[in-house]
Amino acid sequence: MSQLDVIKLIKSMSKVEKRKFKLSTKKQAGNKDYLLLFDLIDRNNTIASPSSLKEKYNKMQPLSSIDNTARYLLNMLTDSLIQSKIKEDNLFRLFHGMLKVKILHERSLNEEGIKELKKLHQVAVKSQNQLMEYFISRQELNYASELNFKGLTEKDLIQKQVKAREILKDMLNTQEHYSLHEILKYRLIYTGKISSEENKKRLNDLVLNELGLITGRNKNNYESKKLHLLFQSFFFMDCGDYKSALKTFHELNKLFEQNTDLWNSPPDDYLSSLEGIMDSLKTIKRDDEMPFYIEKTASLDIPVYPEFFRLQVRKTILISKLYLLIAANHNVEAVNFIKTIEPSLLRVNNGINDEKQMELFFYCGLCYYKMEKFKSANRYLNEVVLVGKINFRSVVCKASRLLAMVIQYEDNNLEYLQYAVRSYKRSPNNKEKLLKTEIIFFKILKFNPDKNSNIKNEIMWNRILPIISAIEKSKFEMQLTKYFDFTGWIRTKLKVKIK
Repeated sequence: MSQLDVIKLIKSMSKVEKRKFKLSTKKQAGNKDYLLLFDLIDRNNTIASPSSLKEKYNKMQPLSSIDNTARYLLNMLTDSLIQSKIKEDNLFRLFHGMLKVKILHERSLNEEGIKELKKLHQVAVKSQNQLMEYFISRQELNYASELNFKGLTEKDLIQKQVKAREILKDMLNTQEHYSLHEILKYRLIYTGKISSEENKKRLNDLVLNELGLITGRNKNNYESKKLHLLFQSFFFMDCGDYKSALKTFHELNKLFEQNTDLWNSPPDDYLSSLEGIMDSLKTIKRDDEMPFYIEKTASLDIPVYPEFFRLQVRKTILISKLYLLIAANHNVEAVNFIKTIEPSLLRVNNGINDEKQMELFFYCGLCYYKMEKFKSANRYLNEVVLVGKINFRSVVCKASRLLAMVIQYEDNNLEYLQYAVRSYKRSPNNKEKLLKTEIIFFKILKFNPDKNSNIKNEIMWNRILPIISAIEKSKFEMQLTKYFDFTGWIRTKLKVKIK
């Protein structure tokens, strides 16, 4: 596994990180097989598996063990990345500082240890890192106890103890927030998005607990605000309340931009907020506002961040630009745009969110469908189900499979279409009730309007019109129809012959 790990790690590194690593290796003398292995992986884009790597390495170094070299390289790379992060990331600075304090303590260099703790305390408070702030406070109390509380009054001691307890209370509050957010995410991944008011009730316990945390919290710090807004925004999105989700995402985005010094490195939460805003804008058709947030997203594609994060940023931008071209019916420009995309961005990448990769393939497929280039469209749609371990509850996965059925119908491939419909209905995601969109779509495929008379199609249209109207007004159906206008397609198929 060391070979696969080292491939993933090198592919995730930025150019700056690679350059720093190469510079650090110059300090070592002697044979450097690990450097040869590094260059082999870094310069060869075709290497994606341990078997291909081993074959090429053994040709160059037949007397060297690739397993040992890969393990050593992995250690060298992680050490180099840690050293780089100490200067750039407060969390790494704090952990490194605490290791330094431990060494000073072991050598009875108490004055130097206390000085270092005071510096670290300032960093922890500034970065609002509650865990490290408590750890440092506890270490300060340990020092005070070992030095027999020299220069410390009882009042001072009690104040330090009270402060440590307050930090622990804040940490518990933060932990509860994280727990609720994690359970919400877990339920939505493994039970699917909310598709009815009845399904919505299964999250009531989380909403009530989250409300209790907000009303009962002692401090309104950055982490607490961030977790509250993240919970609310994704809850609204999954309930289909996109206007409320957008409003909450705007608040979250404002919070991030007012606290740039508290961002994670890389800022995954901020990127998630921007993605949420653009997804909400797409759903409620406020496309004119999207270019502003595309620019904000593009500002995150900078060398200081790891390559895997920058790939996520670029793919997010590609998806948004493709969507805007499709929404404006600029189909020729959309296909030409796809042709300009770097091949590396259309490959499945380790560390990239599977949902993001599926969306990119879906919109590429949708572009070609709009141009009636069905073979190319199917090629991209088929890629969706090959991304990672297929999640049949994923809405974009559903949309891709349904759009592929549209293509099979348009292409008059009815035998394969029947197989695709049966396969879809037997999928694990359909243990729960299907959306009205899915039900009416399958009904129309079976009805086969292209083979019927105008009168028969008109009768069918009048029969399903109330259902179509309900779908177009439903916030739950919107999660699927935002990807493709299935009701519009049905309307076209039934009304084309009525005109």
